[in-house]
Amino acid sequence: MKPDEHFEAHLGAAAWGRRLVAFIYELLLLAAVLLIAEGVFQGLMQLLLGITPEHLSDALWARILNGVWVLAVCYAYFGWCWTRGQTLAMMTWRMRVAPLTGELSWRQASIRFAVATAFYAPLLPLWVLAIYYPQYHWLAWLGSIWFCVPWITARCDADGQLLHDRLAKTRIVNSPSKK
Repeated sequence: MKPDEHFEAHLGAAAWGRRLVAFIYELLLLAAVLLIAEGVFQGLMQLLLGITPEHLSDALWARILNGVWVLAVCYAYFGWCWTRGQTLAMMTWRMRVAPLTGELSWRQASIRFAVATAFYAPLLPLWVLAIYYPQYHWLAWLGSIWFCVPWITARCDADGQLLHDRLAKTRIVNSPSKK
């Protein structure tokens, strides 16, 4: 056990309001990361394959490859940050991801990412679908409920942890401010 690990275990779970605000801030930061990643992806496609962005969006294989690229960038960003303890949003709101025992592993980060992605990723595509095809509006609302499931289950959790934290054996705790 590291000297500060024992101290960190007693900091307690981060407050709900701070978690929610950090989550929203994280979405803004992720949007910036993904804008850069998309620029890199489209630039490489144009440079290596000579495909213009207009034609790139017409090719199914390119859209699938783009989706895999976005998912890989998200996984790399969150996995790297979580295995080091915190993302920039968590740092700002003085929280960190802490394993229940030992150090946070890539396996735990992978589980956390996979479960969180399963709940959070469908929301935006379902609402975009509902905008273009109003008959699927009900599906977008169902996606909104699905998005809230980890937050709802956390209210029933003894430690107040989100579902992906519970399954990955991690928790969001307060982090001491750096002075």
